[in-house]
Amino acid sequence: MLQYNKNMRSCEVATISEDPSSSLASLQQGIDGLRGCAASGLSAEALTPLLRSAFALRNQLDSAITQLVGALDQQLPVADGDPDDPVISCAAWLRDELHMTGSAAWGQVRLARQLRDLPATAAAFAGGELSYQHTMAVVRTVDRVALGAGGSGRAQVAELMLLDEAREHNPHDLLMWGRHLRHRLDPAELADEEDEQHRRQWLNLNRTWNGGYDLEGHLDAEAGTTLKVALQGVLGPRRKDDERSPGQRRAAGLAEIARRCLDSGELPVRGGVRPHIIVTATLETLRGDPGSPAAELDWGFPISGDSLRRIACDADLTPILLSKEGNPLYVGRARRTASPRMRKALAQRDRHCVWDRCDRPPDWCQGHHRDLWAQGGPTDVDRLSLLCTPHHRMFHRGHRLRRLPDGRVEEVTPERPAMVHGPGIHGPPPAA
Repeated sequence: MLQYNKNMRSCEVATISEDPSSSLASLQQGIDGLRGCAASGLSAEALTPLLRSAFALRNQLDSAITQLVGALDQQLPVADGDPDDPVISCAAWLRDELHMTGSAAWGQVRLARQLRDLPATAAAFAGGELSYQHTMAVVRTVDRVALGAGGSGRAQVAELMLLDEAREHNPHDLLMWGRHLRHRLDPAELADEEDEQHRRQWLNLNRTWNGGYDLEGHLDAEAGTTLKVALQGVLGPRRKDDERSPGQRRAAGLAEIARRCLDSGELPVRGGVRPHIIVTATLETLRGDPGSPAAELDWGFPISGDSLRRIACDADLTPILLSKEGNPLYVGRARRTASPRMRKALAQRDRHCVWDRCDRPPDWCQGHHRDLWAQGGPTDVDRLSLLCTPHHRMFHRGHRLRRLPDGRVEEVTPERPAMVHGPGIHGPPPAA
């Protein structure tokens, strides 16, 4: 069985550093030995100390690789005195030759450079006492301490304290402990980093070919936590019948937050009106007449009549009379389908979404016409009900509710078209 000597240090391999192939062969032999142990059916009592020793040896290997990266970083030529030249730098070689990401390659080079000025951390890393992730946490924290008041003097003290805490914390908790330490040493330095992170926030919202949007971005700790808490508040506990993935639930929650923000009417006025979604459609599309064109969102993307009528259930509608050439001849007033008083009455009566076994509160719901408004349904409290967004969407896809004699409500799913069997529609008629 492989045994690990805790007193081993990287300096002990100096005698074989002149023969790299021999060093790699010895390393390969050790790896093969570990694989043999994994396949030999060892008991848990034998595997746990072996794993502990193997992890410590891996830490030593990561340290040796970092030293090799540092040696290459010093050996590569420097163009015009720039050690970070994107063409010939060590990070570029790691990225191009070893297929590392640019950030990972630069992080490896930066760690090698930083450890030259942190001998205590380098020794603990080389001895297997620190993992690569622990070492990164120590180095990052010490770097930030050095930027504050007290400079290198406080940085040395912080390094020793971090090395002591690394024995009891995982890398993430060690980094968080380091933030507390930085605040104790220099609160202004931590506040400066927060300002820097705030300035580095970004968000891209790119429209795709199918009308959807791809989101990509980064938020600072405060903004990210605010969004997370808002999403958790909107989504609530996961229902047993909710088959959506966590990512799908978060996407729906973000859309719900945006919809409520628009519905609140508290956003700043732009162009004389509150921000809102505009859907343009013909009367025929709103009624669902056969052969009618699709409706259009405000940037021209076509949407179905089902989506149009769902949106129109709880929206301000503005009739516009157009000429044959498409020029506006008359613009009527916008009409709210459910007034604020009606909304209060609905909330008092329904209490929550009326769908079977749904308990989403009134604030999460929309005023839904039981008789479609586009088909002449009245805007009366008696003919309105509260439906949450998911169930409102289901209703306009053909699902219905039916009240049973005992007062219970059950869902009626739409009938699927039956398959037609027989001769093709263009085939000859059957013989008489």
